[in-house]
Amino acid sequence: MGLRAAPLLTLTFAGVVLAAGVGCKKDEPAPGSAVVHHELSHMAEARPRPRPATLTQVTIKALGMYCEETCPMKVRMALADVPAVYELGFDVSTESIFVSYDTALGDAKQVTKPMIVAIKSAGFDPWLAKESWPDDAKKVVQVVTR
Repeated sequence: MGLRAAPLLTLTFAGVVLAAGVGCKKDEPAPGSAVVHHELSHMAEARPRPRPATLTQVTIKALGMYCEETCPMKVRMALADVPAVYELGFDVSTESIFVSYDTALGDAKQVTKPMIVAIKSAGFDPWLAKESWPDDAKKVVQVVTR
């Protein structure tokens, strides 16, 4: 399946709260459902955070992240309180999460520890897979807004 060039929306973490309650099931609401559409309609004024001087990119694998819509929403919501996260991207076909963070915060193993804990609390089995992104990851990465 590879990386999917889905329509990119800048999402605030607060705006995903209702939609993230929906389970990762085949019968989950369609992307244009009333719940998701309603929450996205409140996010028009969200602005990206300032870009750090230098970014470090990591790939986190998360077993169980197989659904196209709600799994990434759950991860976004779980990472809402992790200030190190600057950009996020997903490839559910490989159960991968692409994260960039401010390099000044430290090495990948230390900085990703709270990310791993947060993703685990969302119901996935995560680990730091590598300290980089695949070449085509930029197609699915979104700047995180708060």
